[in-house]
Amino acid sequence: MKKILTFSAILLATISLAACGGKNSSDDSKNAQQASQSSTLKVKTNKGITHAAYDKIATANITSAKGGTDEQIVKDAFGKPNSTSKVTVNDGSKKAAVQYAWTNLNKRFRASAVTVEFLKGHAVGKGYIEAGLHQRRYIAKDNINRVKTGDTYATVVKKLGTPASESLTGKGSLSARSVTYATGKDGKAISLMFTGDKLISKTAINK
Repeated sequence: MKKILTFSAILLATISLAACGGKNSSDDSKNAQQASQSSTLKVKTNKGITHAAYDKIATANITSAKGGTDEQIVKDAFGKPNSTSKVTVNDGSKKAAVQYAWTNLNKRFRASAVTVEFLKGHAVGKGYIEAGLHQRRYIAKDNINRVKTGDTYATVVKKLGTPASESLTGKGSLSARSVTYATGKDGKAISLMFTGDKLISKTAINK
């Protein structure tokens, strides 16, 4: 029996080899993707994290974290996080994630910290916290009337400029984004909410 190699055994061996080849191809693809992410997400430590570097972090949907920038790549680029927190992300069922925060920002960023949330080693959320009063960029409250419900995020930024703060989760039609624009040195601001990259609400904030 041991000397007989049946057709089934040959077929099984062929399938196994094909599967191994597929896995190697998948691994090669993953390595290539990580190399691509690593090459674009570079930060000069002496100049700090820039807004451009922050923008290059890709966030994935919570249902499947695949496609989000790899956790180690972000750490390698941004350096050791200033703080680490356990957080919960929700897509109908609560999932445990980790949030890192960095404060080594470039002065031109005009923010006090960058945060990134990771699920299973991939980014699913990111954001930045507004800068101190002396660094904030203020806009006239009347300018908010220039943006309308249904505008895309890119359209809003083109009309109003870079937000004072931002929080983004997910991607594409399942993404949720909240941004604020400072309108007064007394802490007043306007909060804008987006779902699927479309503006759905504008709310005044009086601190």
